[in-house]
Amino acid sequence: MERPKVTLDGSSLTIQDLVNVTRQFYRVELATQSIEKIKYSSQIVQSILSKQRRVYGVTTGFGFLQDVAISPSDSEQLQLNLVRSHSAGVGVEYPEEIVRGMMLLQANKFARGNSGIRLKTVNLLLELLNKGITPIVPSKGSLGASGDLAPLAHLTAVLIGEGEAMYKQQRLPSIEALQKANLSPVTLIAKEGLALLNGTQAMTSIAALAISDGEYLLRIANIAVALSMEVHRANIDSLNPLIHEARPHPGQIFIAQTLRELLEGSRLVFSKIGRQDSYSIRCVPAVHGASYDTLQYVRKVIETEMNSSTDNPLIFSPNEIYSGGNFHGQPVALVMDFLGIAFAEIGNISERRIEQLLNPTLSGLPAFLAPNSGLNSGFMIAQYTAASLVSENKHLASPASVDSIPVSANQEDHVSMGSIAASQTRQIIEHLEIILAIELLCVCQAIDLADIQNNLSPPLREVFNILRKVIPVLESDRILSTDIKKSSALIKSRAF
Repeated sequence: MERPKVTLDGSSLTIQDLVNVTRQFYRVELATQSIEKIKYSSQIVQSILSKQRRVYGVTTGFGFLQDVAISPSDSEQLQLNLVRSHSAGVGVEYPEEIVRGMMLLQANKFARGNSGIRLKTVNLLLELLNKGITPIVPSKGSLGASGDLAPLAHLTAVLIGEGEAMYKQQRLPSIEALQKANLSPVTLIAKEGLALLNGTQAMTSIAALAISDGEYLLRIANIAVALSMEVHRANIDSLNPLIHEARPHPGQIFIAQTLRELLEGSRLVFSKIGRQDSYSIRCVPAVHGASYDTLQYVRKVIETEMNSSTDNPLIFSPNEIYSGGNFHGQPVALVMDFLGIAFAEIGNISERRIEQLLNPTLSGLPAFLAPNSGLNSGFMIAQYTAASLVSENKHLASPASVDSIPVSANQEDHVSMGSIAASQTRQIIEHLEIILAIELLCVCQAIDLADIQNNLSPPLREVFNILRKVIPVLESDRILSTDIKKSSALIKSRAF
């Protein structure tokens, strides 16, 4: 059966498309109109070479070396040297899904037809995606200035048969990976190396996947809140639509409605005039709602970036070739810092609900949800783990985009730090998954100790049953990291 496919036209790629390609291995192809645009801009570059016109990066050096003229006979060596010299990344390698996202975004950028790259080169990039060849790309080294130069250089190296790649779960020299897939490397010609290295595709790939994961974790956080409301027999009045329509932020209204739907049919939450629950329960529509609104804004920015020409110079016609700064990562850097803060707060308020469940003064349940507490410590240290991750998230939420450092002999004197902002946010979201996994463990333990399973709302009873099929009630102390991993795996598998 043929795999589903995504067609690239440079203007309609969505985050869901990227998730489908990176994680579900959808096939990728170019739209017919994009093929023609790519051919057109490539012909313009060849005309520039034949006429020996002075155009940055085509017949000149790069960055501080922009005034150095390069003869047409040296154009191929110039592009090769560019890829080799910029492959200076270090650190742990990006996961496969991020690199596949980079490749997809590169191809979609080229589909706009402003880059001057040959169709042959773009097709090889798509072949790598479709045949499962994934370049090895170190995660450290990008400043997000002329885009993600070092990461994109390591990606590009595989196209020319250098560097390393993963193929069929083997790490191989890229030339071997290409040969095993019946592919041949390309020799980059004028403008192609520059087109492949300039751009925000690393930070944007990380961002798109973080948005997809974050949207799902926000739903899990809402489920955890609703379960906690049932354990605490919360006052349902805090979700009254009149309250939230009086402060009409879309996210706040949406979260309150979501919680009402999750709690429909519950025999544990009631209207209680005068009863005020803690902020970590009562104020969830405001807190989660603000993060929801942040997500919507960030999604719009990132999907715009996914469908943009972000290299330099850009080619519009034979007489319209302009150098600009579309490769600068500031649009991505700012919103990824914003998103990191939004999700750090979801973890922050989750940890406070964990404390409420474990504290006998607040829950009315055995201390630390431990049967025979004293002899057993229950979930005491699971809260420590959550608190540790919450604290680390606070440091990771410190904005990367407010930093800058000049490079390239001060030619590139302001940089975005976009890949750092995106990577920090990805780590915050990974931590959030574990924090929510711990909250689900604790709230389900509380439900068992209070013996209220049969009084839960139907959707929340289903969540409880899904978790209990995998993780039994804690009757005496056991190694909790195993339970946390299982709970986290349930979240990751989207079992809820």
